[in-house]
Amino acid sequence: MIKFNFIAANVFLMKWILLGIPFLIVVSFPLHFAYDWSGNSLIVGIFAPVNESVWEHLRLTFWPMLVWWLAGYVISGKGNRISADKWFTSCAVAEVTCMLVIVSFFYTYTGAFGIESIILDIFSLFLGVVVSQFLALHVYNYSKPGQNCLIVSIAILVLLAIAFIAFTFDPPTIPLFKDAPTGKYGI
Repeated sequence: MIKFNFIAANVFLMKWILLGIPFLIVVSFPLHFAYDWSGNSLIVGIFAPVNESVWEHLRLTFWPMLVWWLAGYVISGKGNRISADKWFTSCAVAEVTCMLVIVSFFYTYTGAFGIESIILDIFSLFLGVVVSQFLALHVYNYSKPGQNCLIVSIAILVLLAIAFIAFTFDPPTIPLFKDAPTGKYGI
């Protein structure tokens, strides 16, 4: 009986994390335009990019990924004996990895090679989502985090959420936050 529940948890986990890949990619496209479509609503601006800066485009994966992982835990966490320590550690790993992959890939082809390409911009999102979800699945399956890891992971997620909100209204004046076409920062 215990082995069956363990297998059920792993099947659910694998399906949920891997189904997150197309979900996150599909949701990112309308989210890219949501701020403009909303008539520049401040509420929408908290969750959708408000300009063309690299930082703002990280929202295309941050909020949907956070919602996806939270929904997965709420929907099936207890029923499938999903470990909160492992789940939220995996979520934090996915979030941070996705952002690092997108930023690293973007600055490699734009800064190092001087290439500007919407195709590569979109590919960086695909790459970030795929790498982060597979890494999160690996972390869940093979890590043994404890209560401290859960606390640190939740703190990372909360700090990232606060940063996305705060830097919309008061972004630092560094290239990561610079609006590409106009050179403005933030809203």
